[in-house]
Amino acid sequence: MGPVATLVLAFVAVSLLAKLLRERIEFFLHSNAKYRFVNALASYIHYGDDLGVDAALMLDNPTAEVLRRRQEGQRYLQGRLGEKAGAECKGPALARSLVDCRFALAKVCMPLLRELEFPAAGRNFLSAVTNGTADSGKGNDEGAAGMLAAVGEDGAARPFVGNDAVHTLGVRSFYAPVQAEIGRRMSLEEHGKDSSEEAMLRFAPLAMNGALERNVGLVKRLTGMDTVRYSLSGSEAVDGALKDIKASCKGKPIVVRFSSAYHGHVSGINFLDCDGHVFLPECEQSSIDFIERYHYRIAAVVVNPMQHFTGINKPSPPGEKVTHTRRVRAAVPKDEYARWLHALQEKCNYCTQYLTKVALVMDDVYFAFRTPELLSKDYFVHPETGAPLRPDVIVLGKALAAGYPLSAVCGREGFLNSYDKKYLLQVNKTVGTFAAWHGGIVASNVFLEALAGGGRPDGWPLARVEAKEQLAALVQKCDAFSASLNAELAVAGLPVRIRNFSNTFSIDFLNPSLYNSRYPQYLLAEGLFLGNYSTGKFNLNADATAGDLAMLQAKFVMAATKMRRHGYFEPMEGVARKRFYLGLLGRFAKNYAKIQYDQIMADKHIDIEVSHNHPVNKFGHFWSSVGMILFAYPLIFWRGEPLKGCAWFFFTHVVRQTGHFFYEHQDRDIEKLKFGHKDASKKEAVAFLTCAGLVYRYRAELWAWATRYVDPSFLELNLDQYVSTIALFTVVPHFVEIVYQYGILRGLSWALKIFTDPFTDLLDFYTHVVIHPKWFLDFKDQRATYRLNIKTKEVVKED
Repeated sequence: MGPVATLVLAFVAVSLLAKLLRERIEFFLHSNAKYRFVNALASYIHYGDDLGVDAALMLDNPTAEVLRRRQEGQRYLQGRLGEKAGAECKGPALARSLVDCRFALAKVCMPLLRELEFPAAGRNFLSAVTNGTADSGKGNDEGAAGMLAAVGEDGAARPFVGNDAVHTLGVRSFYAPVQAEIGRRMSLEEHGKDSSEEAMLRFAPLAMNGALERNVGLVKRLTGMDTVRYSLSGSEAVDGALKDIKASCKGKPIVVRFSSAYHGHVSGINFLDCDGHVFLPECEQSSIDFIERYHYRIAAVVVNPMQHFTGINKPSPPGEKVTHTRRVRAAVPKDEYARWLHALQEKCNYCTQYLTKVALVMDDVYFAFRTPELLSKDYFVHPETGAPLRPDVIVLGKALAAGYPLSAVCGREGFLNSYDKKYLLQVNKTVGTFAAWHGGIVASNVFLEALAGGGRPDGWPLARVEAKEQLAALVQKCDAFSASLNAELAVAGLPVRIRNFSNTFSIDFLNPSLYNSRYPQYLLAEGLFLGNYSTGKFNLNADATAGDLAMLQAKFVMAATKMRRHGYFEPMEGVARKRFYLGLLGRFAKNYAKIQYDQIMADKHIDIEVSHNHPVNKFGHFWSSVGMILFAYPLIFWRGEPLKGCAWFFFTHVVRQTGHFFYEHQDRDIEKLKFGHKDASKKEAVAFLTCAGLVYRYRAELWAWATRYVDPSFLELNLDQYVSTIALFTVVPHFVEIVYQYGILRGLSWALKIFTDPFTDLLDFYTHVVIHPKWFLDFKDQRATYRLNIKTKEVVKED
């Protein structure tokens, strides 16, 4: 190959490497690395032993007066929320059988305040949910039946502040007639030929039929899209959408999403398991430039339009799990956010038209059917032109089917699973047994027909209200509630505010208090029923009347007033804040060190229990430990004589392992409970030492052969160095194996265990300083199989 070709190839290689390196660095800087880092810390941040309630009230170093008030508040909450003596409730027993702790409302406060939690007892086991509270009638709201009330196991009816995210309209005025029609169409009884025939279609899944045809038409008309894919939940739909888009974009691997925006919890789209996702700052020109710069890698740009309410680049309120100081979120003005979305759309369209296909995806799972505009594309019209958004893909959640398990991905032609089908190994990557489940399709048909003002077969309308009018009234009602409540909170000087988008509310805390997360407990104490997610945000539906909202306002203000009186809004600033964080760091470090110490001691205990039961083995371990402590360790680590030290180390280990090899009646299955060297690996170490001895014996011959191929300076070791290397290699391979399988910290804890074994063995085996000579004749049968009862220590030899 000539110099010209060499230079060209070298330039190509260096150029490709430089471009790849620059790209990888930029993608990494916008990756989910911070989420992975936080997740990695989960294995190290341990609460440790309980501090006690009083200590939990003093984490921010309060004054004596503030502490006294907090203790008074704790007694107040205990009286309202604590378990009542003699009360037998079903809730706690059921909660123990449920993996999902949200049902038990077990975690209201931030984790550091875990000792200030109260059991849900009879509050969170519901016997009924009703429409209307005692205050519902105090207001003239046409079509509103009164906010929901949750009747607990204790018989008390509590106003339900925490409707799910799907049911925004009135129960009696909208969902009840919709449900009745769904039931009629899905009934298997012969009440009517049409209904029973439609119901029977559920037994032929993944078959085209009239109900499916009807739904596809309704969904396409609603979204303005060309194609539809069905799933069962919002998370599944987002995941399916991104897979389809990648297939349609010739396998481009990157998905752009925006900082902290939530798109679901299933693998592939959650914050941790989303390889190939880059996180860009929202509402910044640099993000738009990034999309064009890397268009050849980017398949999709996905937006959660609820971020305009949550706060751009801010996480959705995750309960109170991270609320340890003030929390103030500012919603982006609607017009400003609309301009951003239209600029984003323009850039994606530009890339698709002139460069490579890039899909704009609107994740409307949470946003949809919350305003009269129904979808984000029609809500965020351009402020100047009035033009609606025209995304390439829209994702809809279970609200599409009035809460039934159905979701949909709706896309323009060419964006969903669109590729040359003659590529034989490219297959559909999104499947599901109940995709387009017939019950969900029927429910969606009824819901969308009712939304559009459709009627029943008898000529009566499906719903008793005009849905869009009810949504408009709901938005107006919720906006007025927020404004009125915030005004009263401000007049009272209380450091709490609420924000809303339509019927979705979020709580802000103005003071940097460590105890802000106790506010939901005070709301509970005022007799409200909170769903799990209500601790950080909550939803109301259209049934809430002016009387209900006035009642809620009074309770929100009263809860904040009592919480301030009890000293839980006191700010933590300056020296107190620094002291708190330093103390926290020290506490976590101490707790983790204790966990590692306990692990080492547990490993030692298991080691002794499963493979140190024969008296000769215990005798040998005691005296070999004496030899290591008195001779091997001092010679190696103190006097710097590795040859003599390793000789003592070798001699003591021969004594140590003799008990295992010749006497210990080892149960090979029980031995697997050990963490570290087992019989097989010990035999490997013996074989290695034998080989090392042979190498030393024939060193002259081996030297002459090896130096023909290797630089002699590379092989030059004096005897001390050679012996030290061989000694280390009796443990280093097993250390590497442990690190590879379990991680570096587990490997280090094992190494520390090995190093300290001689010291702890003195304590464990001092009772066998002297043993009866008969035990030295009790050799094990090398070919036998032994079974150990680890409780009784009885060993049985199998025939």
